[in-house]
This record gives sequence, structure tokens and C-alpha cells, in this order.
Amino acid sequence: MSSIDNLGENEFKDEESNIIGKSEDNEDEEIADKIKDEIKKDKNNITQKENQDNRESPFCFEITSEELNEKLQKKTGNPIMIFDIGNKERYQREHIPGSKFAVCDQQTMNSLLPKLPKNIDIVLVAEDEDYTRKMAQMAREKGGLRTRYLKGGISAWNDEKTESQDPKISAKDLKNAIDEDKVKTGNIFLLDVRNNEEFKQWSIEGSTNIPLGEISSSLNELPKDKEIVTICPHGNRAGMATFMLQRQGYNVKTLEEGLKGWSSAVEHSSQEYDITNGQKVKVVQVRKIGKGCISYIVSLVDNNTTSNAEAIVIDPVFPIDEYIRIANAEIGSRAKITKVFDTHLHADHVSSARELANKIDAQLYFSSYEDYSLDRYQRQGQKQIILLKEGDISTIEKIEGKSMQLKVIHTPGHTAGGLCFLIGEKLLFTGDTLFVEGIGRPDLRDKAEEFASLLYNTLHNKIFNMQNKQDIIIFPAHTDKIVDKDEIISANLDNIQTKTGMLNLDKKDFVRKVSSIIMPTPPQFKEIILMNKGETTITSVQEIQELEMGPNRCSISI
Repeated sequence: MSSIDNLGENEFKDEESNIIGKSEDNEDEEIADKIKDEIKKDKNNITQKENQDNRESPFCFEITSEELNEKLQKKTGNPIMIFDIGNKERYQREHIPGSKFAVCDQQTMNSLLPKLPKNIDIVLVAEDEDYTRKMAQMAREKGGLRTRYLKGGISAWNDEKTESQDPKISAKDLKNAIDEDKVKTGNIFLLDVRNNEEFKQWSIEGSTNIPLGEISSSLNELPKDKEIVTICPHGNRAGMATFMLQRQGYNVKTLEEGLKGWSSAVEHSSQEYDITNGQKVKVVQVRKIGKGCISYIVSLVDNNTTSNAEAIVIDPVFPIDEYIRIANAEIGSRAKITKVFDTHLHADHVSSARELANKIDAQLYFSSYEDYSLDRYQRQGQKQIILLKEGDISTIEKIEGKSMQLKVIHTPGHTAGGLCFLIGEKLLFTGDTLFVEGIGRPDLRDKAEEFASLLYNTLHNKIFNMQNKQDIIIFPAHTDKIVDKDEIISANLDNIQTKTGMLNLDKKDFVRKVSSIIMPTPPQFKEIILMNKGETTITSVQEIQELEMGPNRCSISI
């Protein structure tokens, strides 16, 4: 006990002696006994308060199994978060209900700790009590958190254990719910629990932002008659919010894998188009739901279902198995992807063109005007790289001899080597040069004025100067909005040109306006460019998903 504590105790002893002495001299025994009883009660109350303060102090912050269970049994009261930082296999078999598994490493300390609320009790659980005590102490010192640890470790927990995880909803299921209008009609409430600055950078359309640390004081803003979906980058904070809200009686689920899962989930839609000489082309549009990246599988249509169909892929993303699966589903099990194209050197997502081409033994087509590290590609075992230039023609064929032509158009502006592909003189795949409601930004290579001038020439001297432009349909490589899963994002070229705005400016005003626009860059875009050039190695799909998480930010609205 501290000197201050001893002083308080001595003061109580002195006061007690004086009172007892007076009572023996001047008062009867009964009065003296009552006074002593009151003093003992006061001392007991103060001792209890001291013990409570000690439990909350940085130097004594254990919590017993009984105390933790009592907190969990209360459906109301102070919120609590439980992180299980022990063995993952054991956690998957059994864990304390409501606990969230977490890897407690340096990355967690640097990224997650600063975002956790400082006004909520956080309990760490593992097999080793010493480990959780050290981690709890570190979290208090480095993150200013109210962390405690379970005394005796997980083996001390004698109450119910569970193998069930947080109730979750996948990105695809959430997208289906949005397609069914459940968010707009009020059946689903999207609750983003990131901090305000994170939310301002990027969010799912229609979501409401209440940071995790403010949820307990904002319950009156949350509906009890709707299904709440909690959202955060990876699902950790959202899982804690789900647990807290479940204790309060809300119907709530966590977005599985958080915004990382939302960015990575894929959907597709398809449509057939008449081109020259009565031929039909099937265009399958593959979209990353949250990221807005768009790629395509294109093939000739033939009513003879027994024939082999050749297909091409334009601007593929990860995972590559999706293209094989979708091609089989949309074109037929006899379909073969023979050619893979990239329209340009992407900055907002990692291209899977080389990996897809290698896996299915297809030809790989790149722009000859981009700065790819081809020698590195070849050293890494890349096969059949073909460099495209203005005016090149490629074909898409069927076994019976039918074919269609793909014409290459060099369209610099977003990048120096951007390409557009014209199929059947009618279908124009514009990459990041031209979007349905925007144009490619020219500033990601630190040459905004030069590239803006190139972009003006591309748009006005090439794309909008094409013959029969009233019949040409454009298919962009990005979208900034969520669309119905059955919708194809496309537009008539002539209709886009007639829109007011930047497309009607003269060159001088266009360059000045476009090059002066200051926009946030795509997250991790420099690392992504190096990866797409071939200068750094792709290590895993998980690493790619982390790099790509966030908005695409490759367009300027027109």
C-alpha cells in the first residue's frame, strides 16, 4: 500500500482511538460500539473502492472467469470486447461466446490498435496467461486501451464454449440484397464502424457511419426492426460491433471479410450483339462489386452447341479461376480462352493477364507503348507475349471457319500506351480512356498537362472521329456505381459525345481544366504499377486484395 494509503489508514486509527477514548470517559459502552461499527463500515467501503481502482489500474488488470461471465450475462451495461489471441485451431473448435480471433503481432499493433475504442473494456484470452498479460500491458501503453486479460487463461473458463462464429453475410449475398432493393426500402441497415476519416475516403453506397467507440452511446440511432450489417476493413471491428449489438437485442450480421471481401467479390452479366454479316457476339461483363473494375469475356455466338468456341479475355483481374468458370457457364464447356489482352498498364488493380494466360496456355497481348519489364516476365517463365501497336488486327474464330476481327487503336492520355479494341466495327472496349460517365485521369504518371493534351487528341481525333459512331457501343474498364447484377455497363458512343461538360471544351481549356483537377490517388497505386510492370513479384491473392482495397479513382466525371 502506498504512503498515501498508509496515511489514510493511520488517520482512521487515530480518529478511532480518540473516539473510543472519549466514549470510555464520557459516554456509555453502547454508544462507543455503534461508533466503532460505523467506522468499520466506512473502512470496508473504502477498501472495496481501492480494490476496484486497482483492478482498473495499469498494474493490476486481470479479470477472473466469474467476473467475465457476469459481464457477459448482462444484456445491458458497459460494452465489452473479447479478443482470443491464442491458438487458432483451438479457437475454431471452441472459444468464449462472442470472442473474436485475432493475430497479435506487430502489424496488429501498428494498424488495429489505434482504431480500437479507448472507452470500452477489452479482454484478451489465450492459453498462456503470461502472454495475454504482456499483450494487455503493451496495448495499454502503446494504444491507451482499457485492456485486461483472463486470469488463468482459457482453461480457467468453466462456462459455455462455442464453435460458432459471428453471424455473417457474404459480399455476394449483400449485393443480392441491394439488388432486391432491401437497403433502399429499409429492410437492411448498413452500419460502417470505421472512424470518420476512413469512412470519408470510401464506403458502400447507402451505409451509415458510427465509429465502434460511439456505438454504445448511439443505440437510439439504430433500428431494431431491420437487419443491421456491420462493416469495417476486414471484419474485426465489425465483429465486435455485432457482438455488442447482439447483447442489446439487435438483429445483426457482420460483412464477411469486410471491405476487403466487398472489393474482391465478383459478379457477371452477359448480352449478345449483332455485328457485321449477320454474326453475333456474346459479351460477358465481369465486375468486381466493390472495386468497380470491369473485364470481359468475348466470343462468337453459334447455335451449334457441339462446336468449340474460341473466347478472348480483356483486362482480367484476380482470381483467375473465375474466368474459366464463367466462360464454361456462359459460352459452353467446350469454350477455350485462347487470347488474353490488357488495354493498358493498370494503376488501381493488379492485372491477372499473365497468370491467366500461363495457366490456360493462351497468348498474352500487351501494349507496345507501355513500359513493361518484358525481360523479367520472360525470366519468370512467361510464354507467348505479343506486343500490340496501332492498326494491328487480331481474330476470334470458331472451328467452322467463322471469325471476327479485333482492331487495335492506340489511345494515349490516361497512360502513354493505352489501347482500345474495336470488334466487328461496332463494339469498342475503351479500357480507362473513356467511361460511360467520365474520362481517364491523366495525372497518375506525374505528367498531367502532357497526358491531358494526349487525351484530348485521343478523344476528339480518334474515338469521336470514328465512322458510324452512332452505332458504336463502348464497354469501359471501370464503373463508379453499384449496378444491378443483370445490367451491362455500356453506352452509345454518339450519346456520350453529346453530353455537356469537358467533352465540349476546346483543347486549351480542356487541358487546363483536366490537368488542374486534384483528386486522391488510388490506394497503393505505385506498388500496383510496379507489380503490373513485372518489376515486383505477385506473392499471393491475399496480398493483392490488401493492395487493391479501396475505390478505383481512375476517372474524371464529365
